[in-house]
Amino acid sequence: MSRSSLRRELVIPITVLVIGVSAAIGWVSMKAGTDAVYTLTQRILVDMVNRINHATEKHLDGALIALESVAPSSVNLPKVQSFSADMKALEEKFWAASGLFMDVNNYVYFGGSDGRFVGVYRVSRETVQLFWREPDSDKRTVFRVSHVGDRSNILRSDDFDPRLRPWYKTAQNSEKPVWSKIYNNFSFHYPTITLAKSVYQKNHEFAGVMATDLTLKELSNFLRKLEISKNSVAYIVDADGYIVATSGQELPERTVNGTPERMRAIDMKTPLISETFQKVGNLKLPATQTQSIELSSGTIDVAISPLGNKQGLNWLTVVAVPRADFMSSINQGFMQSMVVALACIIFALTIGLTIVERVIRDIRKLTSAAEKFGNGEPMPSLQICRTDEIGMLAQTFIEMENKLRYDKLTQVANRESLFTQINYLQKQALENPGASEGFSLLFIDLDRFKYINDNHGHDAGDKALVIIAARLRSAIRDTDEVARYGGDEFVLLLKDTKNSIDINNMVEKICNIVEQPISLDDIVVSVGVSIGWASFPEDGCDYVRLIKIADSRMYNRKRDRKSGQFVHLA
Repeated sequence: MSRSSLRRELVIPITVLVIGVSAAIGWVSMKAGTDAVYTLTQRILVDMVNRINHATEKHLDGALIALESVAPSSVNLPKVQSFSADMKALEEKFWAASGLFMDVNNYVYFGGSDGRFVGVYRVSRETVQLFWREPDSDKRTVFRVSHVGDRSNILRSDDFDPRLRPWYKTAQNSEKPVWSKIYNNFSFHYPTITLAKSVYQKNHEFAGVMATDLTLKELSNFLRKLEISKNSVAYIVDADGYIVATSGQELPERTVNGTPERMRAIDMKTPLISETFQKVGNLKLPATQTQSIELSSGTIDVAISPLGNKQGLNWLTVVAVPRADFMSSINQGFMQSMVVALACIIFALTIGLTIVERVIRDIRKLTSAAEKFGNGEPMPSLQICRTDEIGMLAQTFIEMENKLRYDKLTQVANRESLFTQINYLQKQALENPGASEGFSLLFIDLDRFKYINDNHGHDAGDKALVIIAARLRSAIRDTDEVARYGGDEFVLLLKDTKNSIDINNMVEKICNIVEQPISLDDIVVSVGVSIGWASFPEDGCDYVRLIKIADSRMYNRKRDRKSGQFVHLA
């Protein structure tokens, strides 16, 4: 495997792992944040709907309380009481009733079966208007008054018969208080709904209808004060789909040919109102529900709740919140997390790649050493100072190299190592002709070595071999090599030998050194040497032929020595 491949094998998994873990953590964080936001959104929506319903029902109940304060229902009294149609008495009661909830129902009035009409309208705490029509009169007079009985300031007079009004006719035929449809009050110019109830005299004779107007403008003001989110909207619609109140700036009515006209929810220009109502407006809900819907602007979380059932109305409260409003902080936090994650990825990759590079650097050293060992070159110094697995591998490699290259007894090169080195030198010579002066092999055979083994034992023979190997190493250059070829045979690899004179000089030198007496414990022995030689490329181009020629010359030399005088050393 090449260096780039090894780096790829190590770097890619680390990179994928770091990025994968960071992405997984980011996804989990985003998922957890999204789930938390969704849960929080549902709770906020339900809470807002409940607040709106509570405030609206409070307004609706206020209208009923105002009527009950003047003409209590029999179910709320210990005994049946008759209604008094005395106009002055009603004026005094209406002063009190119209002041109970001035913000929403500040107008309380009565229309009698004989056409009489009395009503008190509190425009403000300082301004009060009295509406007055005597029985069978053609005109209704409007006074600006400061106290009960005041008639000093007449504002206007108009034609008015309460018996012709829709609220009168509807309540006249009902035994319970009834609500009118929402309408735009021509006098006060904002949406209004009327609660009316029939009242009876002691003899159960119909006396007339008492009513109060509920101003819906205050409901819109209340919705606009709610703090939900930046782009959210809350609105209330009636059973016909018309807007009752809205938190938006768009008005729930429009003017057509000078006449105010109420707006349907689906006709509103605010997309969050018109589009959400198209999705949820037809639901029949027994209780509050939440759901998520997809609109052109994105995902919208919606809460829908029935409103006014207790008061006899069939309204619907809707709160719609774009999920992006709540997700903006999550997205901002997610982006910050991604920046931190990216920094962590860069830091982790830097540390990881540094470690990988250190591992690869040491593996390269081992690879280079293995290549040199395979080529027969001397092992370079690895300089791998580690105590981990790579350090153990380097130490094992060195030990393996010693076992494979060197003779176990003499610690000189073995036969296989010798052949490998010869092949390497041959290859170098072929690749770079003229760059090398060749090399020579000296084949050495020890004379009288068998005598040492037979008379002094193999231990003495082994010790003699160790000493002889050491003497051979001392006789050659650092660039040359000593190899044990067989039992008592050695081969010297002499590099860059110039001529036969150099070889003869080396042969004489070796003979003089090796044939010196050898001290072995309590005995002294000696050996003789017979040396043959062969040179590359003059004598051959492969180690087999070179060894064969050197061996042949060694035997010739041994034969020549035996033909002369032989001195036996005891």
